[in-house]
Amino acid sequence: MLPRILMLLPALALSSFLAAEAQAQAPLPLVETGKLTWGSAATFPPFEFMKDDKPLGFDVDMMDAITAKMKLQSTMAGMEFKGLIPAILGGRIDAIVSGMYINPERSQVVDFVPYLKVGNQILVAKGNPLHLRDKGDLCGHRVAAPVGTVYEKAAQQVMADCQAAGKPALTLLSLGSTAAGALALKEDRADAIIASTPTNAALIKDSPEAFATAGDVFDNNTQLGIGLPKDKPALKAAVDSAFLAIVADGVIAELIKKYGLPLDSAL
Repeated sequence: MLPRILMLLPALALSSFLAAEAQAQAPLPLVETGKLTWGSAATFPPFEFMKDDKPLGFDVDMMDAITAKMKLQSTMAGMEFKGLIPAILGGRIDAIVSGMYINPERSQVVDFVPYLKVGNQILVAKGNPLHLRDKGDLCGHRVAAPVGTVYEKAAQQVMADCQAAGKPALTLLSLGSTAAGALALKEDRADAIIASTPTNAALIKDSPEAFATAGDVFDNNTQLGIGLPKDKPALKAAVDSAFLAIVADGVIAELIKKYGLPLDSAL
């Protein structure tokens, strides 16, 4: 009996190898063959934004590099930020790439490939006329934040802290995007906005006469991730492999420099 088993081992090994090879060569489960369709709300500079009706930004360049490694076409599907997770759960997109922060709530329904870490900071009008120094100083003031984002949650937490401390109420302006918040700040409809350090840097670079940061960076170990369906592990593995390849090629380091992100943004 033993000699017969030994004779079968090479055949079993070959069978396992062929099965693994077939799995590796199996087509990825994509919304559209030959394309990686990724959802994004292009209102979050420097990660994604529109200029002359064309999407630009860190995430756009990164996905061009990742899909090139995967031998796929990069196809961005623009939509509101709050619609991104429903879109991937509904099978309308393959991935989410929209400067999305990884948190426990999102991780319950979507898998992530982390690609950067960022912090948050208060943005105010140039010269900081209201002398806002930290989150506690926001009590009694108007704070704008994009709806459905970690910034809105941060503002809501400050609002609760103000109330618990018996301080003047914070007025939260939940707007459609960080760009809308920046416009509200410019037009004196808001006193401050809460945004990521890269976004603040981009806004100040574009309008140095209008904006300035206030106070220290907080929540500065938050990871951004490419969101992927939980029921498509092969797709996640392929994206993860392609991402690691462009890191090794120095692409991420180049993009951090290109878009003026802090050097410690790299994972």
